[in-house]
Amino acid sequence: MRASLPRTLLASAALAAALGAPGDTIVAQPAGLPNQGPEAPRVPKTPATTPPSGTTTGYWQQRADYQIVAQLDEARGLVDARGTLRYTNASPDTLRELWLHQHLNAFRPGSRWSADDDAKGRERFQALKDPDYGFERFTSAPRAEGRALRYSYPLAPDSTVVRVELPRPLPPAQRVEMQLAWVARPSTVLRRQGRRGRHFDFAQWFPKVAVYDRHGWKPNAFVAQGELHGEFGTFDVTFVLPADQVIAATGVPVSGDPGWERVRVPGSAMPRYARRAYASVALPQPPRAGRPAGFRTVRFVARDVHHFGWSVSPDYRYEGDQWVRPRTGRPGWDTVALHVLHERWTPGRTLADLRHALTWLESLYGPYAWPQLTIAERLEGSGTEFPMLVMNGEEDRSLVVHEAGHQFTYGLLANNEWQSAWMDEGFTTYQELWSRGEARVPLAAERAARQWHDVVSIPDSTVRRRVRAVEAFTATVEDGTRLRGAPPLGLRSDLFASKDDYDAMVYDRAAGMYAALHDVMGDEPFRTLLRTYYGRWSFRHVDRWAMQKTAEGVTGTRLGWFFDQWIDSTGTIDYLLERPTVSRAGDDSTATRPRPWVVTVQLQRRGVYRHPMPVGVRTASGWTVVRAEPLPDRQTVRIVLAEPPMDVWLDPFGTVESRTTAQSRFVLP
Repeated sequence: MRASLPRTLLASAALAAALGAPGDTIVAQPAGLPNQGPEAPRVPKTPATTPPSGTTTGYWQQRADYQIVAQLDEARGLVDARGTLRYTNASPDTLRELWLHQHLNAFRPGSRWSADDDAKGRERFQALKDPDYGFERFTSAPRAEGRALRYSYPLAPDSTVVRVELPRPLPPAQRVEMQLAWVARPSTVLRRQGRRGRHFDFAQWFPKVAVYDRHGWKPNAFVAQGELHGEFGTFDVTFVLPADQVIAATGVPVSGDPGWERVRVPGSAMPRYARRAYASVALPQPPRAGRPAGFRTVRFVARDVHHFGWSVSPDYRYEGDQWVRPRTGRPGWDTVALHVLHERWTPGRTLADLRHALTWLESLYGPYAWPQLTIAERLEGSGTEFPMLVMNGEEDRSLVVHEAGHQFTYGLLANNEWQSAWMDEGFTTYQELWSRGEARVPLAAERAARQWHDVVSIPDSTVRRRVRAVEAFTATVEDGTRLRGAPPLGLRSDLFASKDDYDAMVYDRAAGMYAALHDVMGDEPFRTLLRTYYGRWSFRHVDRWAMQKTAEGVTGTRLGWFFDQWIDSTGTIDYLLERPTVSRAGDDSTATRPRPWVVTVQLQRRGVYRHPMPVGVRTASGWTVVRAEPLPDRQTVRIVLAEPPMDVWLDPFGTVESRTTAQSRFVLP
């Protein structure tokens, strides 16, 4: 998603019970509930998902398949749903319980989200009255093997996390089928979800099973910082909708009418439903779905996804296109269906931006790995990503590039945003800047090729503007880290003091980290990292070690020092050159050709972060740039030249994410 920039707690157990599901059992939080309190570690020191091998060898992940029938009840402002969760235990452990998320319960009084807002003086959901607050409630107890299951809300009065006792222990390689029935209502206050009139944005709406990995369950409460972590599986969802509603959703509409042809913008291509992408897949029969008068059904299927979002509005207008590439040997994916549904956007603009985004993103990673991609105009501004679906509130190319980028980082490379949001938000921010020509490494290479070291005298106004934008971004990033107590990137999302701190770190600060990694690795190795990382880890959960080990494999060097400093500590790259000395090599009496000049300079680290700093010497023929070693605190840099040196600069073309290099520039006599 794109970053957007105390009273007595209203919640009580009684209030939570009044707002909860009929028959909910509210119990105290049990000791040892993982990852819930401030005592939990800020950064896991052992791999959460990546095996000790650092590769996918020995990797495992759970699987969660859903088959759902969901009927939209506009009069009550909710969806009434029932379905089956088929949960496969691929772990080496025997499980006795499942943890589920009911995320819409964050948008009401009594939630941890509301308590956090209250403590920080924000008024959003904590005082909402019926029918304005959001909720998700079981309408009957979950069932498995013919019996009702016991369930409880251990974080009460928050009810975004529910624990369900299994009817029997679930050993490795076994599966349990759980029948679920629930209603879900978005709030009228918009935040990643919402409703207004007949427009509904269902970003969260179903009991979503929590992730279970090598460190156990991840049943975190839903708060403003962090979100988006789930188990991969197939979603088979049949919607029962009023006849005039138009729907955008994760997945492929395998049957029924989503309403697109009826509202197609004149001149736009006919919808390409992409149904043949799943033509060879044996889909189960959908559950029977009653269809009241004036309603229709449409069935969406999404394979290998970890979330399912949808949005409906009778005022949507449809535009479609297709993204064609050479056949990859994977049926259906040589052509990706593109869909844009909007109420008031400029025809053709967002569709063109989506094509631009896919061109850019595939140049970084490789082919987009799902059969369709949809952008839907949502009620709230900015944007949020879901597999195969983006909900944007604005027409903006950079926003499309950012949110479409999350299809790769978050969607296909599924990091735990609650634990390590820097992995997806940071890189999507960096690639967004990169797509605009505002990434340091390629911009510095462009300047070096033209020998444009002096920003003021760069003749190309476009390049000069881009350089200024990069410097302004760096200044913003560094200003935040100079404050006492600035948190590290690896801080768990809910432990940031504020949403502003969270955004400053996991978006902007993390983008600075990727700029630094790009420079440390070099342009082509960094691009190789992205392609290799994507090829190896798609459709899997990723963590810091998956990325680090892939980078080390590409470079053949250890990079723990780099990831340790950027993720576990806070600081800046700050180096200083001392005044250089110039000498001549060799002896005039024996030389058969002109003796070379030797520039010797001391390089001193002053900042927290280590970096292989570039040191440049200019002669009449241009610049010669060498790299210092990244780890020494102090080192001697020696540059041999065939011509008299004129200037010595630290980082003459602005390759490094640092503002301090202007202090280390010397004109030689």
